[in-house]
Amino acid sequence: MSKEINIYLTFNSWMDERPDAIIRGIVKFKGDSHVEIQDENGYTQIINLDKIFAIVY
Repeated sequence: MSKEINIYLTFNSWMDERPDAIIRGIVKFKGDSHVEIQDENGYTQIINLDKIFAIVY
């Protein structure tokens, strides 16, 4: 079951609850440097965590 995954690039966007990006999907893998999300269209999105403040799902 896919869910809304909110991506925040800064502390302020996280505090204001205004995500910089929203992906509907399923988190398939969480590593130290990246997260893999299978979106609702079946594509795998690989998100580098280097400049991400928070990912909330």
